[in-house]
Amino acid sequence: MDVYPLWSMTSLGVLSLLVITSNIAVCILVLCTRSLRTYTNGFVVSLAFADILIGLALFIQYPLQVESPVALNVMYSVSLLSSVANLCAVTYDRYLAVLQPLRYTPTIAKYFFRILVGVWVTGLVSAVIPLTWFPSTSGVIHQVYQFVMLVAGIIIPYTFIFICYWRIYKQVRICVAKERKLSRLVCDRVELTKCRRISSEAKLAKVFIVISVMFVLSWLPVIYVTAVIAIGKPELMIKALNSSSPFTLALGSLVNPILYSFLKPDFKFAIRKLVQSLFRGDRYYKDVTRKKSSGDISRLEVTMLSQRHSSIVTVSEM
Repeated sequence: MDVYPLWSMTSLGVLSLLVITSNIAVCILVLCTRSLRTYTNGFVVSLAFADILIGLALFIQYPLQVESPVALNVMYSVSLLSSVANLCAVTYDRYLAVLQPLRYTPTIAKYFFRILVGVWVTGLVSAVIPLTWFPSTSGVIHQVYQFVMLVAGIIIPYTFIFICYWRIYKQVRICVAKERKLSRLVCDRVELTKCRRISSEAKLAKVFIVISVMFVLSWLPVIYVTAVIAIGKPELMIKALNSSSPFTLALGSLVNPILYSFLKPDFKFAIRKLVQSLFRGDRYYKDVTRKKSSGDISRLEVTMLSQRHSSIVTVSEM
């Protein structure tokens, strides 16, 4: 393991804790907000779990300085492979929503849990395969494994993601042109509504395009080092790139909750309603406390204020 100065260890500790807490907050928000319990956000939660795993691995390896190559390699591998698989799953989700909207709900409802199980089982099984020849990591079989993982775990999935988003982009261009034409004419409103809905789904797809790009950038140092080892050219390894990899992993896992909060409409709405309900609740208790301290509040007023507060919270949760 590379030796890092104290400031680096401290920074990685803070970043890893931020990764863990922010992604746990994403999971809790989806769990506690009914409007966020969608199939798309189910994949978001699964991706958040992979980011939490990264945060735990970084915290164990750097601030705690626990040297456990087996456990850490498995954690990093599971997180990498499951994250890529989750990105493929959410890409497929957006592909159906935009290009085959009539098939979207029945198809995703049927295969949602199967996809999630497949994502994590595939990642876990692929990550533990090297344990069969551990601790030897210099043999031909390990190089073959790394090469296969690069192709099957990175290149092929991202080729699939690129093709899907390219087809989504072409479909959206057609719909936007049709929407502009239909909006100027007295025509079929059903078709116009369909085009607008597809445009709305495409805006959500943009969020996951950004997440996919950020994921590749954050894992690029690790992918490069793995590729260099896989082709048997360790002399091509760049030390600075290798040393920066934990920071890029942490920042990549931290940026996802930020993107959800600022770019994903349903998350923005849910966070805004949560903040408003907390503010209203705080204002309610301050009002009751002030009136009680001044002695000018009756039991009837307390009951009425309580009912009003309950109705506000109920509305905010819907």
